[in-house]
Amino acid sequence: MKNIGFRKEITTGSFLNPFDGFKKKEVVIEERHDETTGVASRVLPFRARPSQKADLNFYLEKSPESLCPFCPESFDKSTPKFTPDIAPDGKFKRGGACLFPNAFPYDKSSTVAIFSPRHFVPLDGLTPEYMRAGFGVCRDYFSRMTEVRPEYRYCSINWNYMPQSGGGLIHPHLQTIAGAGPTSFMQKLITSTGNHARANGGDLWRDLVAYEKEAGERLIADTGTVCWLAAFSPRGMAGEIDFIVKEKASFFDLTDADFEELLAGLSKIFNYLSENNFISFNLALYVAMSDEDNVWVQGKIVPRLELNALGTSDLNYFEKLHNEIICLAVPEQQCRELQPYFNN
Repeated sequence: MKNIGFRKEITTGSFLNPFDGFKKKEVVIEERHDETTGVASRVLPFRARPSQKADLNFYLEKSPESLCPFCPESFDKSTPKFTPDIAPDGKFKRGGACLFPNAFPYDKSSTVAIFSPRHFVPLDGLTPEYMRAGFGVCRDYFSRMTEVRPEYRYCSINWNYMPQSGGGLIHPHLQTIAGAGPTSFMQKLITSTGNHARANGGDLWRDLVAYEKEAGERLIADTGTVCWLAAFSPRGMAGEIDFIVKEKASFFDLTDADFEELLAGLSKIFNYLSENNFISFNLALYVAMSDEDNVWVQGKIVPRLELNALGTSDLNYFEKLHNEIICLAVPEQQCRELQPYFNN
């Protein structure tokens, strides 16, 4: 197998355990680093999942439809519009989905897309049928941007689902960014692609998929065009699920069938999260508008959680100030848990 840049070192911490008569206890810690993504993780053999599902009524009471700018009563007067040169009607619409400028932009071209007028949809309600128009209207927007902003080369579709992920509204919505330059993480993927080609004489993403298939430890499923993986070095305390669209290096290489396959797989992931008491996740789909960088279309899902009744975040000083992730989900075990969801 070609070198993919996965590194792992095992160390052991010990202490006198007050819950077992102060007997010596040893804890194995795996220090992992993925050279492709630049992510360093410390994988601990604990269980990162909520013991019970959070009370959704708590969020619904604090974020009612009457205060939601994405619900029909307030939508037209509370959401921005595009200038006529981009969208003559002010917004992009497809079915019940609608895309419009972000009132709090992160980039020159920053948008929000709601899936439907429905105020709240639980994780197990995020079906392909529900998500189809939302992702579709993002495709419509990116197609338009290639016409009016031909200098744009990179874009992404992003999702903060529910407040634990940083979502400011519970009304399900996507966010897109597009621009002439990549984000720092996309630039890392571009650099890694070039470095691998020079060092190994092959395609990084083709080699990565082949490596994971041969290793057989983190391959959740290969559904045809999309390969689903548990990340070797996760970006979240509760792990990370990756998806790679094989042999597609541009957003506009994706067919309707590719999107249907992607949405079907996402729905399976969301069902897994729901059945394991999660109510929140972050998602990003990284794409280029041309295939010149040869980075295959890919994405990541990071489950999010509160650690206790105090609402303690799953982010701490290690992530924010040391650039390393504390992960309480062993990727290989998470892979085995997810596989049955793709076998149905």
